[in-house]
Amino acid sequence: MLAFTFGRSHSPGDAFTESAACVRRDRALTSDSTAAAPYRVAGLKPLGIRWKQVRAVALFDDALNAQSVTKEEKLISSRLQRQGDSPTQISSRLQSQDNVALFYLAGSPSAAAEAAIGRCVYLVHFNRVASVFGLYISPHSERPFRPGARRED
Repeated sequence: MLAFTFGRSHSPGDAFTESAACVRRDRALTSDSTAAAPYRVAGLKPLGIRWKQVRAVALFDDALNAQSVTKEEKLISSRLQRQGDSPTQISSRLQSQDNVALFYLAGSPSAAAEAAIGRCVYLVHFNRVASVFGLYISPHSERPFRPGARRED
């Protein structure tokens, strides 16, 4: 089970909305509100996703709180450590990239599960080069989630 590559979206928008729409369109995936329910907390937008028997939650920051995903990742990681998961097991179940985390609910996912789910988990792309020069370019959705990638802090 799972909670949670590369290409620009055709219609820029917020990553949570783009991801939810992709899951609805993808015949191999289904939305899983039960998986998302425990992560419905202030500042966090969870999207439960099911592929075959694999369940995951993609975690997105809402517009008002840019640190919600990071805080939730720490809580999940601590809980998994207390349950006896090794660091390797934790990193395979709890993956992050930029501003999105993907958490597999029951064990490490197969490569096929990561690919199927990752293709519908959009990221928010910020133009970091422009921001260095004080320019603001509106963030846009980008996909897909690349398993194993780490957040740029």
